[in-house]
Amino acid sequence: MATEPQASIIARIDVVLAELRELQVGPYFKIAHRFQRALLGCEPGEEVWSVFLIYRGREYPIPFSLALLLLFDYLARTRHSPQLATQIAAGLRRSEFVQLHGANAGAVQIRKYSGSAIKEYIKRMRQALGKVFAEAGLPIAAERVIRSEATDGNGVRYCIKASVDWVHLRDELEDSVGNLVNS
Repeated sequence: MATEPQASIIARIDVVLAELRELQVGPYFKIAHRFQRALLGCEPGEEVWSVFLIYRGREYPIPFSLALLLLFDYLARTRHSPQLATQIAAGLRRSEFVQLHGANAGAVQIRKYSGSAIKEYIKRMRQALGKVFAEAGLPIAAERVIRSEATDGNGVRYCIKASVDWVHLRDELEDSVGNLVNS
């Protein structure tokens, strides 16, 4: 039978082990969309409003620019298929969601993507994630989340290793991060 101090230590160890198991699949993110017209999930015309790291019961907003928000959303949607930078750029250019981004609010917000831009955006994304991970006390390198995989040539394929959920903000709740609504 464990004494009270031993039980406390065992409980803390259990918490740390649970967190480590969770990190094996990557950290947990919520991507918030707004300007949803139908209740059918993510549709063209919506806006990627923000990305949040969820860790230890807290939400940490990731300071991404619009281009990085769209890229993170795209990589999260395709996270099970690593892609070359040129494939990512082509996917973004062909994505109806990206091409009509924000249209439900009355103004399309698009960005132009190229293979070389994707490589730079990946660097910026890792920098922003690294800062937020440090702020949250999350012991993981951004490079383990935004992964680079070598090909048999000189190419690099990118993917996200994380758990991701999408939420949609209702019009009356859009200004309050704490009121994210699952859809």
